[in-house]
Amino acid sequence: MYFFTGREPARTDGTRSHAARLAVMQLRILALTLLPLLMASGACGKSETKEEAALAASTNTPPGSPGDPAATASPDPTIPPPDHVGPEPTAPALVPDPAAVALTLHEWRRSDRPKQCGPLAFKQTGDESARVRRANFSGGWGVAYDTPEIRSAYGVAGPGVIGNDRLGPVQQRARLARQWPYFRELDQFPRPSFAGYGVEGASAYPGDNPDGRGLNSVAYVRVRGQTCTYNVWSRLGRAHLEFLLENLVLIDT
Repeated sequence: MYFFTGREPARTDGTRSHAARLAVMQLRILALTLLPLLMASGACGKSETKEEAALAASTNTPPGSPGDPAATASPDPTIPPPDHVGPEPTAPALVPDPAAVALTLHEWRRSDRPKQCGPLAFKQTGDESARVRRANFSGGWGVAYDTPEIRSAYGVAGPGVIGNDRLGPVQQRARLARQWPYFRELDQFPRPSFAGYGVEGASAYPGDNPDGRGLNSVAYVRVRGQTCTYNVWSRLGRAHLEFLLENLVLIDT
């Protein structure tokens, strides 16, 4: 017995043994059998490398470019579309009741000094049950609103022009602030425009009735560019009077 070492063992007689020749032949056959397999394995490895390179290139494609799969993919019908993004729709502008505007303009044109006491109206009154009618203000104009329960529940008037009405805005502000317990700016008009208000008679709301329920709340109003001192009133409470003041507007004539 002997071990094959890659070289054919030499016999003492100088010739190769039959077993050695057989071993060499088997090695050659094995080499010829394995060579195609090794070549195919190398080619496959190169092919996989190319596929990996292509995959790496696809993952590096900039988002949104033509090569980006997400850029050409169809939207998933099972996913709801995103909410609308953009500015909110503009709410329709509030305008005074046309019937109240028509009546106010009619009364205003009949007043003694219409150019010194422009017509005012409410954009909204906070009450749908009231009916508008003319109100008597000698030399001036006025409209009142009657609810089913209360006559002249609220309203607005340009009562004419008196001596103090011709004072400048600084004096008018001081006068109303001194006369009335409550005061507020009216920012919907050109500045300075403001109002002094309280319970009829220029009184403060009582401690046991701070909302003025059942009382007649009155405001004296000054609007820049107008000479007269307007009256606004409400028998529906302090909050309602303040709401009316916020919704006062000049009517286009």
